Amino acid sequence: MKIRRITDALRVRARNQRDDIAHDDTRRTLTFAEFDREADEIGGGLAAAGLKPGDRVFLPISNQHAVEHCAAVFGVLRAGGIVCPINTRFSPEEVRDYAKLVEPRWAISDAMDLIEGIPLQQAWDAEAMPRDPDALPDQESLDADADAEILATSGTTGKIKGVVVSHPDLVSRVTGANRDGSRSTLHALPLTGSGGNIGIVMLPARGGATAYTQPKFDAKGFLELVRAKKPDLIYLVPSMLRLILDLPDVGDHDFAGVRYLMTGTAPLPHDSVERALALWPHVRMRNSYGMSEGGISIGTTSEAQVRKPGCVGKLPAHMQLRDEAGNVVTETGVVGEIYGYQRHPRRYWNDPEATAASFVGGWTRSGDLGFVDADGDLIMAGRSKELIIRGGYNITPLEIETVLHRHPAVQMAAVVGVDHPVLGEDIAAAVTLRPGATVTAEELSAFARESLADNKVPRTIIVLEALPLNLAGKVVKKDLKPTLQAVADARRGHS
Repeated sequence: MKIRRITDALRVRARNQRDDIAHDDTRRTLTFAEFDREADEIGGGLAAAGLKPGDRVFLPISNQHAVEHCAAVFGVLRAGGIVCPINTRFSPEEVRDYAKLVEPRWAISDAMDLIEGIPLQQAWDAEAMPRDPDALPDQESLDADADAEILATSGTTGKIKGVVVSHPDLVSRVTGANRDGSRSTLHALPLTGSGGNIGIVMLPARGGATAYTQPKFDAKGFLELVRAKKPDLIYLVPSMLRLILDLPDVGDHDFAGVRYLMTGTAPLPHDSVERALALWPHVRMRNSYGMSEGGISIGTTSEAQVRKPGCVGKLPAHMQLRDEAGNVVTETGVVGEIYGYQRHPRRYWNDPEATAASFVGGWTRSGDLGFVDADGDLIMAGRSKELIIRGGYNITPLEIETVLHRHPAVQMAAVVGVDHPVLGEDIAAAVTLRPGATVTAEELSAFARESLADNKVPRTIIVLEALPLNLAGKVVKKDLKPTLQAVADARRGHS
C-alpha cells in the first residue's frame, strides 16, 4: 500500500502489527487494529455530520483521555479535516483566541465548558464521538498534499499562533521499523503540543512503537509506571527530570529495563545530566532540541556530548548559524541565531506577517542562539530575545543558569535582564530550592562568583516557592520580570 497520508501509515501498521498495543493511557489501551478501526468509525461519523475536507476540528482534549485524543486526531484526518488541538490547561481567553484564529466548525473535547460561546456547528464529548464507518470518505480521493494539523504555539512570549503541518511533512517522518525493531515510550507530555503530537500521537503510525501516556505528571507515579510498563525509552522535560531526581527514594525504583532517557523542550541543567548518569549508568541519555515551526531537529548521540553543558549534538547540514545581518556564521565559538531548513516548510495559519518574519526561503528562524565548538557540536546560548546587554556587553542567561543549577540547594533557576538607569540592563535571578534545602541570596551570589566573571554575577537573587512554567515545562520569564524588577529597584534604592 502506498503511503500518501499519515493515516495510510496507520493502516499498514494495523495489518502488520494487528494485536500490538499502539497507545496506553493507563485507563485504556488501543491495539493497532482497534486504533485503525476507531479512526474509520470517527472519520465516517464526522463526515456523516457534514464535515468537509479542509474543515478545522477543535480538539481541547486532556491527557486524561489520551487514547480518545489519538483516535480523534486520526478520525479527523480520515474525514479529510484539519486537526486543531489545544491544551485544556490554557485559559478560557487563550482557547477563545485560538478558536478565533483557526475558525473551527466542529469540536471534540473532554472540557466542554472551555468551548462555551465558541461558534460551532456541532461539538461532541470525547467519550461520545460520532461513529459511522459506512460514511467514511474514499481515502484515495483526499488530497495527499493537504494541511493535516494546526498546532497552537506561543512559546514563552507573545500571542498564540498556529503552526501548519502538512501530510507530506508527517509522512516524511514515517519509518519502516516494526514493533520488534522499535521502542516503547513512556511520557507525560501534553499531546496537544508539537512534542506530544508529532512525537507521541504520531509515534505508532510513524514507527510502529507503543506510546504510554501518564495522564498527569507525578514524579513517584512516573517511576511506578516505569516498573509496570517496562518502556525502552522515557521522555522527560528537564523540570520533570529534576523532580524525579529529587525524590528521596529515587534509587529504590526499578529502572533496569530503560535503555534511553530522552529530554528536551527546555535547557537541560548540567547537574541533572550528572545526577541521572550516576543514578542510572546503564541508560543512554540523550538531549534533543527542536521547535514547532519545524526545520530545527537535532540531538546528542553520545555520552560525551550529553555531558557537555548546553550541547544538543553535531550541527547538521540542514541547520545553520547566522549573524544579525543574515550571514552564515562559520567560525568556531561565534554566537549566531539558529536556522533550520525544512523540506516541507511550515507556516503560521492566517498570519502572513509572522510567516514572512520566521520562514525565509525554506529556512526557519528559531530565535535561539548558539555556537559551534571545536568538536563541531552545537552549544545552546539562550533565546535572542532574552539576551542581556549589561553596560554594552552581551550576556546570555543560560550560562548563568547553568552555574546556579550546580548549587546543591537549587532545584530550578531562571535569569532575566532588568532595567537599570546606568547600565541599560542588569542581571537578576530567581531560584527554587530542593526539598529541605536552605540557602541565602548572599551565598548564591558568592557561589556564582566562583565561576563567573564579575559582570555576569546576578546583582539580584530571590528564592521562590515555584517558577512560572508554560505547558512544555519552560520558564515564562516575562512573568518573572516584574517581580525581579521590583526587587532590583528596591535594592538599588537602598544601596
